[in-house]
Amino acid sequence: MFTIRDHSRRFVCAALLVAVLGAGTPDHSVATVAPGESPRRIIAAAAHLGPTPRQLAWQHEELTAFVHYGPDTYTGLEIGAGTESPNLVDPQYFIPDQWMRTLRDAGFKKVMFTTKHHDGMVLWPSRYTRYGISASPWRNGHGDMVGAVVRSARKYGLKVALYLSPADIHESFPGGRYADGSKPAPSTIPTLVPGDDRHPKQFYHFVVDDYNRYYLNQLYELLTQYGPIDEVFLDGFNPLRKRPEPYDFNAWYRLIRALQPNAVMFGGLDINWVGNELGVARQAQWSVVSFAGPPRPDQTSAIQDPTEPLAGSRASLVDPKAREIRWYPSECDARLESTWFWHPNQPPKTLAELETMYYTTIGRNCQLILDTPPNKSGLLDAADVARLREFGAWIHAHFDHDLAAGAALSREAGGAFVYTLPRTTQFQTIGFAEQITAGQRVEAFAVDADAGDGVWNPLTTGQTIGYKRLIKLDRTRSAKRVRLRILQAREKPEPIGLLLFR
Repeated sequence: MFTIRDHSRRFVCAALLVAVLGAGTPDHSVATVAPGESPRRIIAAAAHLGPTPRQLAWQHEELTAFVHYGPDTYTGLEIGAGTESPNLVDPQYFIPDQWMRTLRDAGFKKVMFTTKHHDGMVLWPSRYTRYGISASPWRNGHGDMVGAVVRSARKYGLKVALYLSPADIHESFPGGRYADGSKPAPSTIPTLVPGDDRHPKQFYHFVVDDYNRYYLNQLYELLTQYGPIDEVFLDGFNPLRKRPEPYDFNAWYRLIRALQPNAVMFGGLDINWVGNELGVARQAQWSVVSFAGPPRPDQTSAIQDPTEPLAGSRASLVDPKAREIRWYPSECDARLESTWFWHPNQPPKTLAELETMYYTTIGRNCQLILDTPPNKSGLLDAADVARLREFGAWIHAHFDHDLAAGAALSREAGGAFVYTLPRTTQFQTIGFAEQITAGQRVEAFAVDADAGDGVWNPLTTGQTIGYKRLIKLDRTRSAKRVRLRILQAREKPEPIGLLLFR
C-alpha cells in the first residue's frame, strides 16, 4: 500500500489514492512504498507525483548563477586548508551590483552565494565564530558580504540562494567542533551568547552535538537576517575523509522549513544533483526517483548513485529496497571558467560550449547552475562579463519568441498530439513541455512534420520530456503541422505543449 504525503492531508487507502489521483489533483510529491508492492502500482503512483509549489517555482527559474568567493580566490586553491588568514579577503572594490547587472541582462533568474565554503571562513558577521569576514580588514571589520550580495540581487530582481558548506575544515582542528566526539545534548537555537541583544520571538529545540549546534546557529543567522531566501544549498561533498561529522540532517531540515518554508533545499528534501559538474543531464532525465529512506545531502539514502545513467528508470523505481518515491528534480552545476573559484589566466568557456550546455541542462528537464566567480578585486572579470553578455544575447535571440504560439492542438485516434500552426513556420529548435503538476509520464516519443502538403516526415526522437525538452535539429525545417507520437508512457499524458524556436 502507498501513502501519498503532502502538507495538508494523508492518504492511507490504496483505493482512495487512485480516486484522488484520477481526479486530477496531483499536488503530491512523495509516495511511500510498502514491501512487496507490485511494480505496476509503483509505476502508476510515480506517474501521478508532481512538484510542490516551491519546486514548481524553482523549475521556472531555469538559470542560476553560482558565486564562489572567499580565501580560495586569493590562494589559488579550490579547497582551502582552513588555516588561511581572514586578512587575505580584502577586495579593493567588491561591487555586487556589477555582478547582478551582468547576470540579469544575461537571463539569470537567481544568484547563489557561498556564505561559507569547506575551509570554514564565514562571509557574514557571525556570533558563533571569529573565523570570518569580521576578522578581515575589509570595511574595517564591519562588513557583511552576504548582506551586500542579497541587497544587490534584490535590487536587480534576482532571487537569492545561500550555500552553507556542511564540511568545515577550520572546525576540524583540535579545539574545533567538527567531529569533536561530543555527545548530543538538548540545545536551544538560537543559542544566545554573552552580550547578545537579540530577543527572538521563537526558539527551536534540538538534541544535537557541538558541530550540529554550531551549524544550526549558522543557519538561523542566515535565514533570519536577510529576508526571504529561495534556496538553501547543502553540499554533500566532504573533503575530510577521516573523522566524518555525524550530520543531523533532520534537524537542519526542520529548522530550514520553519524559518524559510518557501525555500527549496538542494541535497535535502527538494532538489537532486544530476551526478556530474559538466552541465550535462541524462537523455532520460526523470524528476521522480526512489529512495531507501528520506533524501540526505550525502546521497546515502538513494537507491542509485546520482551518477547512475538510469536513475529514475522503471527498474530503479521498483527496486525491492525502495521505500519512498519522490518528485526530486535535478540541478546541473557547471563552471564558466575551469575552476569554481577565480584564478588568474583562466578564459571563460566559449559561447558554443555554453549554448550546448543550455540544451543539455535546461533543455533536458533541469535547472542550470553556472558558476560565475568574482576576482580578487571583487568584480567579475572583463572576459567573463563579455562572454555572459554574448550568452544572454543568444538566449534572448533564440528563445524569447516561441514560434508555436497560437498553435491549435488536437489528438489523433492513436493518441498522437497534432499541432496546427497559424502559418507555415521555419525553425531549428523544437521542444515540448509536459504539465508537470499532473506528473512526468512520457518515456519515449517521435516527432513528425507536415510542411503543408499533407505528408508526415520524421524529424526527431527522444526519451523523457518533463518540464521542458529542447532538441536542436541538424538544419532549419519548415512545418504547417507538427505531430508528437508517444511511443511509451507511464500513464496517458496530459496535453503537452509545443515549443518552436529559430
